[in-house]
Parts: sequence; structure tokens; C-alpha cells
Amino acid sequence: MPEPRFGYAGTQVDNLKERTPLGFDDEAEAPTTGVALIFDLGNFSQFFTQPDVQEYVTKFLNIIFEALSIVIFGGAEYYTPEKTALKPLLTPVHEKFLGDGALYLWNPTIEETPEFSQNLVNRLWNLQNWYPEVLAKARIHVPVVELPSSIRFGLSRGTVYELTRRDGAKEYIGFCINLASRLQRYCPELNFLASARINVEQSFLDAWRYKRVIAKSMRGFSREVVIVDQSEFERLDSRVRSDLFEEL
Repeated sequence: MPEPRFGYAGTQVDNLKERTPLGFDDEAEAPTTGVALIFDLGNFSQFFTQPDVQEYVTKFLNIIFEALSIVIFGGAEYYTPEKTALKPLLTPVHEKFLGDGALYLWNPTIEETPEFSQNLVNRLWNLQNWYPEVLAKARIHVPVVELPSSIRFGLSRGTVYELTRRDGAKEYIGFCINLASRLQRYCPELNFLASARINVEQSFLDAWRYKRVIAKSMRGFSREVVIVDQSEFERLDSRVRSDLFEEL
């Protein structure tokens, strides 16, 4: 058996400070049904590598999170032509910054889910559709030409588990989080993709011109039924449509 390898600048074990290692309590909480939203900023890595990024990256991110706050916690949609005043949605049980986006997680009841999901779908679609207006606001404060080009949303519903870290903080894992992550990356030409599991009514889809299609090549989620905006879907290149989707 080979000998163990040691770092060239190791520290004596006796001198190490006591600390709580990263880890979790022995058991997760009982599973619940959650709604997970993950968003990602297109070309954020390129934006982040520009000179003097420390002087303006927080200004840009604050403007993005201000827009997400309007979607979730209410306020005037300044980026849409109507500038509709929105009422607050349910408060998320978890919010986590992911570096080039964020995770939001809710635990709506069965009765709350349809209305909550429908409001969230339209608000997210509005934000991604009028994202250039958010960029216009950002340009007042951020002197950079190549700002992140898009904001992409993945929305899903399913099982979620709450984990308690040894330091007392809460973390979450589960099917719906994984699915939301895959959705926001699945088709870069579509900035909004929701799993049909979010439980919205067909009358809502018809009224707002959404449609259900099958995402047939999503890693780890074979043949997932998803919700897309009908007009945006029809504008996709035919090869992209045939490679990634199948009509119901």
C-alpha cells in the first residue's frame, strides 16, 4: 500500500483551533412539497472578469435582486410598460445566493399552490421579457458595456428535505431544487422554463398563451413535461426545437 502524502507546509495538529466541521445533524426533517426557483445571469462570468469589477458588481447585483424582490415581495413593476403594482407573494422559507444567480424555496399548501404558482409564473415571465429595462437602470450606475445579457429562470415543484447544519443553519436538498437547476440551463434560447409539476390550471395557460411540451433531453430528467411561452417557443430555431423538445 502506498505511503500517505503530506503537504509541504503542514500545520502541527496540536496548534489547530477547535472548530465545528461542516456537516449536518444525523437525520433530515420529514420530506415536504416545495416550489423551487433558480435564476442565472447569462454571461455573468465574462462580466465578472472585467477590470475594477469590485467597484460595480455589487451595484449591479443589488439592482437584479431589487427586481426579484418586486416579483416576490411586491412593488411596482417599473420594468414593464404598465408598471403594475404587485401584492406580496408567499414568503420564501429559504433564499441562497449562488454566485451568478440565486435559489428561492417556498412551501405552499395544496390550496395555495395554484394561485401562487400562476402569479409567480407571470411575474417571472414579465421580468425576463423586460429584462433590458432592468439593464437600462443598471447602466446608470455601472459603467460597463457588456452587462449580463439575460436572466434565465427555472421553476419546479416536488419533494424537498430540510437539513440542519452543525452550526444551526438550514440547508435544503431535493428533487424540485435539482429540477429547477436543470430547467434554467436546458435551453438558453428560452429564458423561462417551468415544470408542469407546479400545478397551474389549463385555463391559465390558455389565457396567457403558455403551452406544455416535453423536454426530452434534460440530464437526469428523462421526458419532463414543461411549460413554455408559446410565442417564444415558436420562434426557436426548428433544429433546437426538434433536438430538445417534443410536442404533446
